[in-house]
Amino acid sequence: MILPETITWCWLRYDPACEATWRTWLSEDERRRLKGFRRVQRRRSFLLGRAAARQVLAERLGTTPDRVPIVARPDEPPCVPGTDLFVSIAHADDVALAVTARHPVGADLERLKPRSPELYRYVLHPDEHPVLRHFKMQPEQATVWCWALKEAVLKGLGLGLRCSPRRLRLVLEAPTQGWVYLEDGARWRVVADLREGYVWALAWPENP
Repeated sequence: MILPETITWCWLRYDPACEATWRTWLSEDERRRLKGFRRVQRRRSFLLGRAAARQVLAERLGTTPDRVPIVARPDEPPCVPGTDLFVSIAHADDVALAVTARHPVGADLERLKPRSPELYRYVLHPDEHPVLRHFKMQPEQATVWCWALKEAVLKGLGLGLRCSPRRLRLVLEAPTQGWVYLEDGARWRVVADLREGYVWALAWPENP
């Protein structure tokens, strides 16, 4: 995956030996949120995502992860007060991806596993069905790639699942990169790759 120099990312896999250290990096608000999750996997994903974000932000800020300020309310993208950095977090199973830049940026992470054959109805724009041929794989798998590329844009916009992926239109230059067009005509560059069985996708605006 070729990225502009403005973007820094961190890929992190869960390690029980690191969990105690990662917990010390959290703010008081994040500790309360972590405690409120009932499912073990949800707590683990939250902690892993915050750890990945603090690692990549610490690198950019020249500090330690425990000193990185992150503010995030439920259903809102995280922000880094006192800096000009944007950050996006994605997680799936026991893997997390965090990306940061001094311009809007989004990340998504999707496990490449069997999905419902009807997934395309949720993901694809009416003009997009020919795009699936670019991937040279089963349509269900190709739809996961499209989903990851679009979701990265929606997260970069701060919308997430509050906006249907079908409202965005994906145009590919190659199976792993292209553009996503918004309804207002603006477009975002999108790139993706496969790592350890997961599709990871990043997105940033054409003119950041």
